[in-house]
Amino acid sequence: MSQYLLLKKVSVQNANAIAGLTYGFPAVTNFLGFTHALSRRLHETLAVNLGGVAVINHKNTVHARQPKGWGDYVFALSRNPLTHQGKTAPINEEGRMHMQVSLLIELNGLIAGDTETTEQLIAQVEQNVPALRLAGGQITHIESIELTPLNEEQKTLRKLMPGFALIDRSDYLAEHFQQQKAINDNACLFDAWCDFAQLKFKAEKIKSEDEQETEDLESVKQKANWHYVAKPNLVNPKSGYLVPINTGYCAISSIYEAGEVSNVRDSTVPTVFAESAYSVGEWKSIHNIQNIEIALWRYEHQYPWYVAKTTPFEEEIIEPDDSDFSSELNEAMPY
Repeated sequence: MSQYLLLKKVSVQNANAIAGLTYGFPAVTNFLGFTHALSRRLHETLAVNLGGVAVINHKNTVHARQPKGWGDYVFALSRNPLTHQGKTAPINEEGRMHMQVSLLIELNGLIAGDTETTEQLIAQVEQNVPALRLAGGQITHIESIELTPLNEEQKTLRKLMPGFALIDRSDYLAEHFQQQKAINDNACLFDAWCDFAQLKFKAEKIKSEDEQETEDLESVKQKANWHYVAKPNLVNPKSGYLVPINTGYCAISSIYEAGEVSNVRDSTVPTVFAESAYSVGEWKSIHNIQNIEIALWRYEHQYPWYVAKTTPFEEEIIEPDDSDFSSELNEAMPY
């Protein structure tokens, strides 16, 4: 039985808002990378290891604006100093955001009731966390750092309300892929993901009661109402808020021995070229989570895949009450 390290309401500024082809929240690998970096620092002085991590979002603000006051949003970028020639310095467009998240991290190696080690652990975490980056952003404030007692994870989750936990719903993607396969035999899994991720709108022609549809060119000039097309009707679309997410990497080359590839960051380890891997996630309200395991992200690696996943979703879905959900949605929803 594991204990959990709780980093409650961590405020982060200028975190990455873009993760590959997705937008609005950092990739899951950012949080697992943060946990791994913290685990390495703690292991130098304490015989403990950090494992899976649950990500609970409380609120965030993407740095975006509407230049004309309406229409498409663009990123609010920083203004860099002029060059020696007095010209505007070229920049790469970056999506940034402020966010407040709580991290519930699996802790292994700590004996329950060891007060001295517990105090050392919390002191080490308080010292090391501010020096680390989380999703490329700076950690500016942490409300509290504590250990959860054994078998009381549910009480800990309740203390984090309002908030939404990110859960892996690759089963939704598999279901949608089967629907696409029934329509088009040549469809692949990436086609199903793109169909799910894109925003769709449908035009409905405005016509009077006695107007008859025509096939001539005049029909092109008629006015129409545009309606948003909801996401595909998957297993249970009312269980939460489905979003496309970045979950890891897939190798696109063979593994090269250390030193075989030039100009890499670390020439002492093997090298492989990879591309981002994508899936579908669900933002689930904390008060609907009955088992903490479904929210714990862990790495699964078997060549060519290196992806993050949670425990398969098997519990009965509890439909949230609309009145309770609406108040949480305004501040906690990242999309």
